[in-house]
Amino acid sequence: MLPETDIQKLASESRQKLIQEFAETYANLRERVKRVPDLDAKKVSEEFSCPLEVSMIAYLINMDGIMSLRDAVGLFATELARRALVHEDVPNLSGNVMEFALVEGRWISHLHGQFTRQMEIRVRSLANLEDVVDSMNLEVEKALMIIAERIKLAEAIISPIVEEWRKEHIKSTSVDVITSFGLALTKWNRSTLNGKFKQIQKRSQAYLRLLRQALTQDSDSFTIDASIERLDTLIAELEQPLEKLTPRAIAHFLLHLVPRAQSGRGDRSPFVDVGVRSTRGNKAEPDMSSPFDFLERDIKLGNRRKGDDKREFLLERIARVLRVLKYQGNDIPECVSKCYSEIIARFNLKDVNFEESLTRATDKIIETLVTERDAVAVVLIHDFVNDHVYSEDTNS
Repeated sequence: MLPETDIQKLASESRQKLIQEFAETYANLRERVKRVPDLDAKKVSEEFSCPLEVSMIAYLINMDGIMSLRDAVGLFATELARRALVHEDVPNLSGNVMEFALVEGRWISHLHGQFTRQMEIRVRSLANLEDVVDSMNLEVEKALMIIAERIKLAEAIISPIVEEWRKEHIKSTSVDVITSFGLALTKWNRSTLNGKFKQIQKRSQAYLRLLRQALTQDSDSFTIDASIERLDTLIAELEQPLEKLTPRAIAHFLLHLVPRAQSGRGDRSPFVDVGVRSTRGNKAEPDMSSPFDFLERDIKLGNRRKGDDKREFLLERIARVLRVLKYQGNDIPECVSKCYSEIIARFNLKDVNFEESLTRATDKIIETLVTERDAVAVVLIHDFVNDHVYSEDTNS
């Protein structure tokens, strides 16, 4: 088991890294928000009845592919409501609301993006150790390895982030922390997560008791005694009501929520798996960085749908890609040109005349009012996919 000094050192390093990353994210959002199109921001604000400043940061979060506009605005609204409930309302002044949106947007981006991805990677070594744990044959050495890994992840990695979150979320409770982090880690909706709290809490305790039981096979070691004492303290902390969980208990609770990639083996421990699945770790598809990676994926997904549902799905996804391309500095004809070119290349459309298709599209865009060109471009790309990609699938 890691000495307490080593845990504190790792926790300090995690905290410093987080502070540095947050400073960069804050500066990035503050700079990029200046380039959010006014019309798009107003549209989001009107559609979801949220402050304009919130809509601008939600727009950026959506463009980064972290979550939908609705989900992003929903998280901002939840935090605004929480602050109002504890009488720490954000003053209804543009500067104050923008500062709130930047700070909270930084947290939303981090928790639902980098934090979740990093935890899925970090938890792999622990998952390998936990895979075959059951109540019948857990060796002392393996139990010690699992305990050490769990303590490192929970208390040196998760706990510092939880502490920083609590500092910046005035009068927040342990339930607020678990909910915010849990939504990011599991991708469950709020009601599902809340409904599983008790189950996860009991599973966490049961698993720690199993580890403790394994250690009692060899009680003559000082290391074993120290580990048992630590587990007893942690189990007692996890037995408390959710509203009264200690920071350490919160971190271990959240560790239990981190998705584990499925091994495909039949001997997986029943104590660890609570229905959480990896959001990326065990998927066959590559990591996506370009907007065209997402466009290719969504075109393939759209082909599984039927009728109006298929059309609405694809139009919404194409519109998202178009927003990203515009943000990157492309005008509407350039956006359409790049989409056509990428679609032809990625779907190996050999019989499509790119120049002719682009000329027709450009003429259509030029004939359209400036305020309506975005919508026309989305329809043009949709029709291009429908005529060339989906028709080929039908013919084949």
